[in-house]
Amino acid sequence: MSTAQGSNEVLESAGGLVDKYQVSDQRFYDLSGLLRVTSDRLTNGSGQSDVDYPFLSSLFPSLDGMPLIGDVDHTPLPSELVQEFENMQCNSDMGLMPVIKRAWLTIDSTIYLWNYEDGKDLAYFDGLKEVILAVGLPDLKAAQFAED
Repeated sequence: MSTAQGSNEVLESAGGLVDKYQVSDQRFYDLSGLLRVTSDRLTNGSGQSDVDYPFLSSLFPSLDGMPLIGDVDHTPLPSELVQEFENMQCNSDMGLMPVIKRAWLTIDSTIYLWNYEDGKDLAYFDGLKEVILAVGLPDLKAAQFAED
């Protein structure tokens, strides 16, 4: 048996194994099949088409009628803050601190905190010279501020 003939047999055997495993893999749904995406061969702009958001009931009939996204509550920014954006020079960021039920907003070197449940109790600190890039709330140890 020549070397070329032996190499050919090895390649055919490998090709047969690849075919066998491809057929085996096709028995299972991939993510695009489960989501019923029309084409898994082409890349798409996810989220730009209605078919990117299948109805939950088509995937799980017991969830028929359940909305995908909905408003839970809406509290606007305090009116005093809206006008502060006109003075922004460099950076702005915002977030929530659920532990203390406060929302925060930074505009350059000033930080604003307010109650996000009713939009009241606005407080601010403007004693910094540098732009605020991160905000965090430290974990307090038990009885750290205990009364004597």
